[in-house]
Amino acid sequence: MRDDEQVLSRTTTYRFSARTRLACSYALMVVGCGAILLTVLVLYLGYGPEYAFGPAAGNNGSDSLVIVPDDGGADGAVLSVEVQSRDDLIRLLVGVSAVVLVVLAGASSLLAWWVAGRMLRPLSEINRAARLAADGRLDHRIGLSGPRDEIVELAQTFDMMLASMERFTNAQRRFAANASHELRTPLAANKTMLEVALARGESEHREMFKRLAALNERSIQTVEALLDLADAESGHRQPADVDLAELFEDALALHEHEAAARMLTMTSKLEPSLTVGDERLFSQLAGNLVQNAIRHNREGGSLEVRTESIVSADGVLFARAVVENSGQVIDPADVGSLIEPFATGSERTRGDSRGLGLAIVSAIVNRAEGTLELTARPEGGLRVVVTLPAGAST
Repeated sequence: MRDDEQVLSRTTTYRFSARTRLACSYALMVVGCGAILLTVLVLYLGYGPEYAFGPAAGNNGSDSLVIVPDDGGADGAVLSVEVQSRDDLIRLLVGVSAVVLVVLAGASSLLAWWVAGRMLRPLSEINRAARLAADGRLDHRIGLSGPRDEIVELAQTFDMMLASMERFTNAQRRFAANASHELRTPLAANKTMLEVALARGESEHREMFKRLAALNERSIQTVEALLDLADAESGHRQPADVDLAELFEDALALHEHEAAARMLTMTSKLEPSLTVGDERLFSQLAGNLVQNAIRHNREGGSLEVRTESIVSADGVLFARAVVENSGQVIDPADVGSLIEPFATGSERTRGDSRGLGLAIVSAIVNRAEGTLELTARPEGGLRVVVTLPAGAST
């Protein structure tokens, strides 16, 4: 399957709303019952017992049946229908019943529409609460009350779930803030002392100081990456249109020296690719993908970056970024674990790797309601495809 087909396989099947389907179902059931009743009456009149048609008054002695209502008109006139045969009676019955069925279908549809709306209104509130929760708003509650039935129980259970998620998220954020305060300060102090020790000149412990400085810097980067991961998973900002081409262009320029130091060949084809979301997070996504492709590469290897806008089979527009790099051969069975925190894959771990780059990318993509596809290249290295919803101005 081609990449476009794999990425755009998330097609949406459009159909009428549940309220419309319920209303139509109720109306069809009413009309169906009426049609069955009419059919039984027609069959009974057509094949049932014979009826005798006698002469009607004022009809010059011809055989006919006069159907007279119980009451007359407003002016005292008598309304009557003359039926001369069984076929006439059946045609009269079918005609009157057809009119009644049409009126009944319209009335039942309106009534069913109103009843379905009343029944499904709580589900609309639950759906709204779920959307807010997916957007990071865990403080919203449905608060549905009334007789205890399945829908009320579902709403109350959903509120309980939101409360538990809010407590857990708040505890996680407090932990991240406390960890930031507790870890940044000693790591910064260690960095300063190591820089002072190295600045004093030659020492028999100079190499040890260099190693400690490198380890301390790695710890600082790990702490920053953990905070970035927590921010990507729980942060909320006003979305805006963002061009992935500009972000990847900045990321390539930022890491150009690091790529040159490893003698990597970088190629790019950056076409306009608008998406919608948090520009700061998308900038971090681009930087992490480029940095990951450089650090998990072989000396003298290659790095390719592409951005583009693509259209699915059903006409939906997406923004896509593709990052490919050379490197060690990766077992396809290990690819899925690369988005887990601190997972780097076999034979890909380097001393400067934090193991959080792809985990942060995955969190950002999930928050933007996009897709992340990782593929191990047969010749070695990794192919990363990010697909995001297109921006409003695309």
